[in-house]
Amino acid sequence: MSGGNHCGNNRHRPFWVVTMRNHNASAFNGYRRTPSDYSEVRCTFGMCRHAVWRTKAGYVDELPDACRCRDAAATKRCRICRAALCVSCFTDHHHEGYGTPATDTR
Repeated sequence: MSGGNHCGNNRHRPFWVVTMRNHNASAFNGYRRTPSDYSEVRCTFGMCRHAVWRTKAGYVDELPDACRCRDAAATKRCRICRAALCVSCFTDHHHEGYGTPATDTR
């Protein structure tokens, strides 16, 4: 573990998501995306939602990316912009002028 409020409850592990995979964006680099060996992990379980830490541990490779809403793990990617989205955000997600996501059966 590198730093932050690490969630030490192993029962919460299914609710861990990666918010910044192998990069960071901080005031020190003008909030630009900068490659890093470390990834930012967030626990999205109940009261643990504020548990965020940076690590380069091997378990990060097994964790899903966070949806941009940060309340759920991403389970799908938009076929147009490749954004990582949870099921509810994917359902609402569209690009005006480019049609709707591929799962739309209209």
